[in-house]
Amino acid sequence: MDELAQFFEGERWYCVRAKPKKERLAAAGISARLQLEVFCPQIRFRRKTVRGAVWFQEAMFPGYLFVRFDMPTMRRRVAHSNGVLTIPSFNGRYVPIPDAIIESLHGEVGEEEVVDAGHALEVGQETTITEGAFEGIKVKVVRLIDGEDRVAVLLEMLGTLVETEFPVYALEHRSKYRM
Repeated sequence: MDELAQFFEGERWYCVRAKPKKERLAAAGISARLQLEVFCPQIRFRRKTVRGAVWFQEAMFPGYLFVRFDMPTMRRRVAHSNGVLTIPSFNGRYVPIPDAIIESLHGEVGEEEVVDAGHALEVGQETTITEGAFEGIKVKVVRLIDGEDRVAVLLEMLGTLVETEFPVYALEHRSKYRM
């Protein structure tokens, strides 16, 4: 396929490179001003700060978002939108992203386009306390407490197993999306 032929394929998904930490700004601007379909999946996670554990939300693909548009008619407008750096090209060609890939990502993140980074802890799972006086001690999850971000764990103290509660963010748990 030559370079001109790729431009006449109609609306396709393309990767758009955003300014650092401006993915949501770029996505909102393109969606509102240009009336284009935009996909900017987010990842939500808890991080320990001086104020305690705080929820953060960032782009799943830092610096990138996906926009569905007709390359020949909308390229300049998309490329010059607020928060956009460029539309990546490879060897001078803009490469569309197959619909199946975007659909698959949509399936992973759901309607809100946000996914929680950490897997929920499960009963019976062994984990490690990550903060406080018991940091580094291995425990076993015995009960999930509904409606709260807490779990009951078995903690060995002085040769005796004691059930106690900890906030979920104070326990190590694997993440499906974090790198």
